[in-house]
Amino acid sequence: MSNLTPVFLRDRYLWLTLLLSLPIVGPLLQPGYFWGGHDARHSVYFLHQFNKAIQDGVWYPRWAPDFAFGYGYPFFNIYGPLSSYLGEILHLLGLDIVSAVKCVFGLSAVLCGLTMYLFVRDILNPMAGVISALIYVYLPYHLFDLYVRAALAESVGFVFVPLAMWGFFRTVTRPTLATILRTAVAYALIMFTSNLLALIFTPILGLYVAFMMIWQFFGDTIIMQSKSTNLIGWIAPPIDNILGKPSRYIRFIRTGLPPLLALLLGLGISGIFWIPAFLEYRFVRVDQWIGGRFAFGDDFVALHQLFSPTWGFGASIPGPDDEAGFQIGVAALILYILSFWVVPQLTDSLTRRTLYFFQGFTALVIFLTVPISSLVWTYLPLSSFAQFPWRLLVVVAPFISVVAGTVLALPVESTPTKTTILAYSPQLPLAILSSLIILSSYPYLEAQVREPKSTEGPVSQAALFRFQQSSDEMTGQTAWTRDIPNWSTLAEQVERGGQITTKVNYTALPKDDSVGVYSMEMDSIHELLWVGTEKPDQQVTFFIPYYPGWQAYIYEDLGPHDGNLDKSVGEVIRVGAVIDRPQIKTTKREGWMVISIPTGSYFLEIRFEDTIVRVIGFWVSMLSLGTLIMTIILNWKFNQSLII
Repeated sequence: MSNLTPVFLRDRYLWLTLLLSLPIVGPLLQPGYFWGGHDARHSVYFLHQFNKAIQDGVWYPRWAPDFAFGYGYPFFNIYGPLSSYLGEILHLLGLDIVSAVKCVFGLSAVLCGLTMYLFVRDILNPMAGVISALIYVYLPYHLFDLYVRAALAESVGFVFVPLAMWGFFRTVTRPTLATILRTAVAYALIMFTSNLLALIFTPILGLYVAFMMIWQFFGDTIIMQSKSTNLIGWIAPPIDNILGKPSRYIRFIRTGLPPLLALLLGLGISGIFWIPAFLEYRFVRVDQWIGGRFAFGDDFVALHQLFSPTWGFGASIPGPDDEAGFQIGVAALILYILSFWVVPQLTDSLTRRTLYFFQGFTALVIFLTVPISSLVWTYLPLSSFAQFPWRLLVVVAPFISVVAGTVLALPVESTPTKTTILAYSPQLPLAILSSLIILSSYPYLEAQVREPKSTEGPVSQAALFRFQQSSDEMTGQTAWTRDIPNWSTLAEQVERGGQITTKVNYTALPKDDSVGVYSMEMDSIHELLWVGTEKPDQQVTFFIPYYPGWQAYIYEDLGPHDGNLDKSVGEVIRVGAVIDRPQIKTTKREGWMVISIPTGSYFLEIRFEDTIVRVIGFWVSMLSLGTLIMTIILNWKFNQSLII
């Protein structure tokens, strides 16, 4: 094959990784959908609502109009949107909602192995990369995430975690401009994908960088500088060239600066999501997500459960008798133990130190999942957010996978006096280990594929309402709501075969018909009404709980309209300029929006818009992306000028 062929096409181990990863998607190839998965229905209806907003022309959805039985909820303002965007792309390409979700699950399952392979290939070798990738793909907890929990966002996050780990490893050990930019993008993708992964991995990556900085401070090894020429290297030459041999303090600062730049740029790129999510999180009620069965309690993993062959599809319960499996897997455990013999023999000190950190952190996180760590959890600030200690196994997965690959990191030598079968066939251990890894997890490759119950599907607005009622989920409310609803007149209307054409609460209007209201148009983020009254101090109430961003506008009525308020009859051009922006009040218990109206006839619009926080987040992302693109362009032009 020509040397001009891209490197990835010439990497036979990458293709081997892909081939050996394909069995994981077997359950997804069956007809139907695994409706019995814990969050399988959620993933479908998340995309259902995301698509509804996209179809209404909202390029970055924040409001889910049909959650909470049609009242609406700012779900996408606080939930990572990347998995929904991926599903929406597939849906727009022609797949139905359910098939698009299945496809995203399948792509994440296979691609996570490839990203892990690329990371470990770089720090060890290709054969070690294959082993780490297969451990990562077939780790029982990963299969649990895919087919038992059916947690789509977390499953997609499995793809980007190795890329971020790889990036921060490179920014610490061999920093280059390209590495900083790639690391920033990888970190931003995690932030866009899963709140939990971002919240957990950010401090872990910070600890890794701090660990390497401290070792650099007290050690003698100098972090390698890239030999490649780039714009940054020309503008700011290495400190060594200015000060000669750097002091340990200079080395300490130099080690931490590249990962800090990558982190800041990654935060900037994802600012459109995390800035509003962080600052406006207090405006939603979270008690239903952190209380009751979701409250942090005694859902620890008994030590034997980490290696037990028991597998099931039940929910987590306190004690060791869960029907679900919380396993690391025997294969991963054995390779993890063997890594303690291999890692000290590695010649590259920077890689060795990184693996020491991964080994130690794996043991620490496993400790936090078992009951003996209960006292430690009382001091962890994220205990209510993590909900269940076993969720930390998502952290164990990438770290134990990396160190598992070290068993094939040592070279096999052949001398005239000492020749082994491995010297003749170095791929033999790879073949044996790969087979054992896949076979050890093969019994867990199953999903509860069945037809949807009437409370689950087929996918529609009515089915969404039935699912919300039967599961008591996706009924979240804003901070202005006291009572969580368990049904609504809007849901009842759809259940009887009708449609939601307005969110106006007509029962709150005067009984004497002194207020005339006609809904002209409505979509997921706005509704336009014609309103007329001769009675002062009247109000219009909407079946929508208030949340920052909702605005009300009163427009001049340019009539006469001859009684025609229906756009289907003919073109309607009667809406004039804005004459008022009334304050939005709320009902005491439901938090529904109430708008006072003046006498006369006019048009009233409510619209969900960006707050100043969301505008700031948007521009932070745009400026960060602009910085990223301009840096790439300037660096390319600089390198081209050197060639010329």
